[in-house]
Amino acid sequence: MKTNLIFLMVMALFSCEVEENTPGQIGNEVFDIAGAVLVKEGVLAGIGGHSVSGNTSLLEKGGKYYLLLDPYQSQNGPDLRVYLSRNESATSFVSLGLLKSTMGKQVYTVPAGVDIYEFSHVHIWCQKFSVQFGRALLN
Repeated sequence: MKTNLIFLMVMALFSCEVEENTPGQIGNEVFDIAGAVLVKEGVLAGIGGHSVSGNTSLLEKGGKYYLLLDPYQSQNGPDLRVYLSRNESATSFVSLGLLKSTMGKQVYTVPAGVDIYEFSHVHIWCQKFSVQFGRALLN
């Protein structure tokens, strides 16, 4: 019984593999930063052996908030999402949606009513297997 449990835990840990599908295209979204105010920023780093890198900026423009990943690069994985969270383990988070691409500039709209000052981290998260790919502390 213990052997089966250990096997299942190891399989879950390695379930988000490089070869699995997530967007493979290069992102190059247009976002006019003229008039945008930088609220917070951070640097993404991979977690648990996953490859994630890039800069993240939380911007306010026209009364709305946006998360900008630029530049951004990561390995593929299934069901990768972008989260804003209150802590480094993402136990309390807001999903900004599916990761748009594994490299390049990307913009995500923060839902209306979210108090961005309550959130201190950005995560790249494999929702299907509940595995964190990468994280940035927002300052």
